[in-house]
Amino acid sequence: MKKLQTLLLLSTIILVTASCEKSDGSGELGGSQSPIGEVGNTFQISSIAGLPGLSAEVTDLTDGVSTVTYTTTVNNQTYIDMIQSLTGVSVSGSNVQRESKYIITSNGIASVYPEGNLILVDYGAKVGDVYTLKRGSTTMKREVEAVSSEDDFYWGGMLIKTIDVKETGRNIPGVSHIVFRFNHKFGLVNLVVYFEDGTYQGGLIYSANNN
Repeated sequence: MKKLQTLLLLSTIILVTASCEKSDGSGELGGSQSPIGEVGNTFQISSIAGLPGLSAEVTDLTDGVSTVTYTTTVNNQTYIDMIQSLTGVSVSGSNVQRESKYIITSNGIASVYPEGNLILVDYGAKVGDVYTLKRGSTTMKREVEAVSSEDDFYWGGMLIKTIDVKETGRNIPGVSHIVFRFNHKFGLVNLVVYFEDGTYQGGLIYSANNN
């Protein structure tokens, strides 16, 4: 079961970060360019079993769209064979890379897809806010589930306020839904993948740059 969960988690992270060319429009967030989306900013992802060395870096910033390159080491040949079948993934030995595009401003973060931009978080969000985007035959949905009024999430040695966003509609086999947790200063701080068998895995995320 642990190997299956690791495989599902790895494929989910790759698919979650998958986006293609820049779409039309500058997004719906407004605000100024965030240091989190500037070239050279790095991210560390911790506490994910079976995925050693998972990290990310902003490798390009053009017209307000940041390209983030995700890198991890995979030593299991079964996982590598599965990953190589995914579009847009680069595999060299045990090194796996995938690029994704985002609009990252002082007001929030949006994913950039060919079909349009889909908000990941608006730092001014309220519980119940919903963002959707139709992609092919399915509709991706992101809904704000919780907004902290107090510092109640332990991260980086301190307690911080967070915004929880639940995502559905990706139709990833074996995965029920994904919950992203954000902070207005630190950006994305936690990601948890919930599986159809009721279990879940996730990890804390740390950006070198802050808002």
